[in-house]
Amino acid sequence: MGKIYTVILAAGSSSRLGFNKLLLKIDGETVIKRAITPFLSANIDRFFIVTGNNSDSLKEELKKTLVPLSSPLIFVPNQNYREGMSASVKAVLPFIKQADRVFFHLGDKPFVQQKMIHRMLAMLMDRNKNILLPQYRGMKGHPVLMNIKPYLQEMMLLEGDKGLREIIEKHLEDVLFIEGDEGSILDIDTIEDINQLKGRGYTIEEG
Repeated sequence: MGKIYTVILAAGSSSRLGFNKLLLKIDGETVIKRAITPFLSANIDRFFIVTGNNSDSLKEELKKTLVPLSSPLIFVPNQNYREGMSASVKAVLPFIKQADRVFFHLGDKPFVQQKMIHRMLAMLMDRNKNILLPQYRGMKGHPVLMNIKPYLQEMMLLEGDKGLREIIEKHLEDVLFIEGDEGSILDIDTIEDINQLKGRGYTIEEG
C-alpha cells in the first residue's frame, strides 16, 4: 500500500461563530480530537495538523488529550490562513510529496467513523483510482484519499477557499465515489449547527 499520510486542515478562523469551534466540546471531547481519532487505528505513517488561528491552543489540547501515537503529530503553521483552505493545502505540500496516498480531512468534521477510514483503505487496494471520496445524498464529503503526485502542480496554484474541490471537479474521471454516511458531510459552522446537535441529545460546551 505504501506510505499513507493524514492531513487535518485546522487553520480556519471560525469567523461565523466568534470562537474557535475546534475546541468546542461534544459530549466531553473537543471537535478537533473527534476529527482525528478515527484515523488513529489505521496504518497511517505520518499525521499532519495544519494550524493557523489559535494554533497554540490546538497544540496544547491535542498533546494533552490524544493517546501517544506510533508516529507523532506534526504541526504545520499556515500564516496565510485568512486566504482560505487553499493556503492550508499549499502549506502542507512540502511535507507530503513523498506519500503514496494522503487522507485530507477537515478539523470541523467530528463525526466521521473509524470504519469509513478502514473501508477506504481496503478499497484503495482493490481499485486503481487516484481519488477516493465519500458521497452522501448527492453531496461530496470527507475524508478525501488521494494520490497527490499527478496533481502537485495544480495544488500549488490553488487559490481561495475551494481547496481540493477544484481539482476533484476537474478530474472526475479519476474519482471513485463510495457510499458515505451523515458523518461524511456533517460539520460545525454556525450556531444553528450547534443547536441541531443539542436537539439530537449531544452535550455541547465551549472549550
